[in-house]
Amino acid sequence: MTTSLLPRRAPASVAAAAALCLAVASCSSDPTTEITTGSDTGAAAAGSTSDGTTTAGVQAAQWGDNVTITIEDGSFRFESDGLPDHEIPDQFLVPQTGSFTPPVTESEVSAVDSDVAVVASPVDETITLDPVYTDEVTQTDLGLIGVTISGAQLFNDYEDNARSFVAVDDNFSVGGVSFVDSCNGHPLALLADGTGAGSYHYHGVPYCLTDEVDVEGEHSSVLGFLVDGFPFYGPQDEGGETITSDELDECSGHVGATPEFPEGIYHYHLTEDRSPYTVDCYHGEVETAGPDQPGGAPGAS
Repeated sequence: MTTSLLPRRAPASVAAAAALCLAVASCSSDPTTEITTGSDTGAAAAGSTSDGTTTAGVQAAQWGDNVTITIEDGSFRFESDGLPDHEIPDQFLVPQTGSFTPPVTESEVSAVDSDVAVVASPVDETITLDPVYTDEVTQTDLGLIGVTISGAQLFNDYEDNARSFVAVDDNFSVGGVSFVDSCNGHPLALLADGTGAGSYHYHGVPYCLTDEVDVEGEHSSVLGFLVDGFPFYGPQDEGGETITSDELDECSGHVGATPEFPEGIYHYHLTEDRSPYTVDCYHGEVETAGPDQPGGAPGAS
């Protein structure tokens, strides 16, 4: 069975209300809750819906009008043009050599117009609806680690394989032009002459999205799904309280109630207090990309 969802960006309260009408499996919000692993029971024990899938959350997500979601047996297909459906700055700073490590000097970067630096880079990703929690974590690669409601990609914190350059912490500007914008996003590194890939992606809380979909005093609305199948959210936890990295596990996740899964699910949070600002490892079973596959190339920024 295949179901296509119409793209939409409804108010957060609408998506939450839709999710509340769907029964889900019970699970505690205590981050130390024991989670049963295994392909048959892991997803349900981690708090996915009563049919053992995350279908309800995918259906309730406020996907942008540049996103097509197709739900198939056991998975959903995310398709977009790779461009964010929100405004971006007129220019971004890009490295003249394709990559760099801090400290960065003004002579190493150039300000490039957004219509050159940010180009359509279609995303076509199939993600399981039956995520399996595992105690053994898998490190996230440079490149795509998740898909977002805006159509753009989510990356981890880093600009380099050595994990020494944290995009948010090491952000800089020259002449009023920034490397990472106010939405914690930017294009892939490309040369000053405009050559190279330019897909836009986030390294931290995408405020252009959370400002639109989150409600004060409530848990953040789902921002998308990681490639392991578990959802991720902004920094608002239950009751709208800002959650910190110290309150989450090593992969920036925990088990708790969300608008789309009101009785609980294992989910990730993007945080504001310190790195990791996104997700540095998966707690779900996942096949990671190799160095010659999309999302696994060294130097992706």
